[in-house]
Amino acid sequence: MKTNSSFLLAGLTLLLISCHLERNSGTSSEQPKHLLHDYEAFTGDSLVNVVIEIPAGTNEKWEINKTTGQLEWQQITADSSRIVDYLSYPASYGFVPQTLLSKETGGDGDPVDVFVLGASQKRSSIVPVKIIGIIHMLDNQEADSKLIAVPANASLLKVESFTQLEAEYPGIIEILQLWLSHYKGTNQVEMQSVLGEVEALKYLKKAHLDYLKNRNQ
Repeated sequence: MKTNSSFLLAGLTLLLISCHLERNSGTSSEQPKHLLHDYEAFTGDSLVNVVIEIPAGTNEKWEINKTTGQLEWQQITADSSRIVDYLSYPASYGFVPQTLLSKETGGDGDPVDVFVLGASQKRSSIVPVKIIGIIHMLDNQEADSKLIAVPANASLLKVESFTQLEAEYPGIIEILQLWLSHYKGTNQVEMQSVLGEVEALKYLKKAHLDYLKNRNQ
């Protein structure tokens, strides 16, 4: 009788372990969120989400794979990846999810690009930001403007507008423009204009509507 009880207890223990392993394996097999589709562009408190592709101070060119929704180191050839052969990125760089600059409207077919000023942000992190400006530019004659933003929880660089940024942190916009003008080499990028938060948000909202339109087709 004692032997039968031992076998029963052992069997019950194995069953519990099996159930635990099955639950854990189900959790680990869950697909990661699609960084382009599964995050909102705008938060409930008037901020904007940015997915960080390239932390400030680095020069590896990572970008979103629009099919898988994950970040990838941009490939040049089968056995080499792209490194920016210039100064490292002067600010963290990423994109706004659920946005699209469609080729039909003169864009490059990618989501909206954003420079996030301040401390370096971790790759793949989702950073709520305040949009304060936009740099309009052409990249090889194709529209490729860049939004300018500051993190919502920034301990430094606490600015609320483009005018305040220019007044309290002179030179930042010029640094970004100079870097953008040269990081791809000579005569690849043409600066057009720099505007404040009103025009930047108008540009962003148009790209969000463009995304929704194309997503629903």
